[in-house]
Amino acid sequence: MANSNTEHSRKLRQTTAAAFAKAKLASGEYKQFAVKGKAEDIDAVLAAIEKAGGSKIQALKKICTEWLASR
Repeated sequence: MANSNTEHSRKLRQTTAAAFAKAKLASGEYKQFAVKGKAEDIDAVLAAIEKAGGSKIQALKKICTEWLASR
């Protein structure tokens, strides 16, 4: 088994990634939020995200930018 596939290496990468994300959140460079709602509402949001394409954040940004521009 290669070193990169050992349990120790996987846990080390996971810990490093978690620390990186935590630091970005603490510095204000990253933000996050959770959305909870009725299943049909969330399904509509997810369908819009899928139609917009890209990652979820890219799709939401595109949808919001277009919506704000139309106002």
